[in-house]
Amino acid sequence: MWEVLKLPLLMVCGGMSAILLLMLVAKLTSMVDVEAREGRKPVYNMEAVVKGKRTLVEADPENPGASRTLYYVTFHKRDGNRVEMQVPGQDYGLAAEGDEGILVWQGDEFIVFRRTS
Repeated sequence: MWEVLKLPLLMVCGGMSAILLLMLVAKLTSMVDVEAREGRKPVYNMEAVVKGKRTLVEADPENPGASRTLYYVTFHKRDGNRVEMQVPGQDYGLAAEGDEGILVWQGDEFIVFRRTS
């Protein structure tokens, strides 16, 4: 009985392995492509004013049972637009509402806020 099923089972397992390998390669390729596109985005500098700050405490997906705090600052840019960006805790702590400076970002990612006042 085993001899009769051996070849079809090996073919099915080999096919499934090939499909899983192709899926893994496709996922890794797409991740590299996203990183490459993010790196090609221009870096912007614009005068801005800190208009608000907030935190978000949520469950830490990497450490079940623990929490993590995310920090956000709202900037009013010189062009009249407001943007809220996630910032590192240190930058959050240094920012105060009303601070004026140069906001530097790439894509949707905060780089630094340099105070001028």
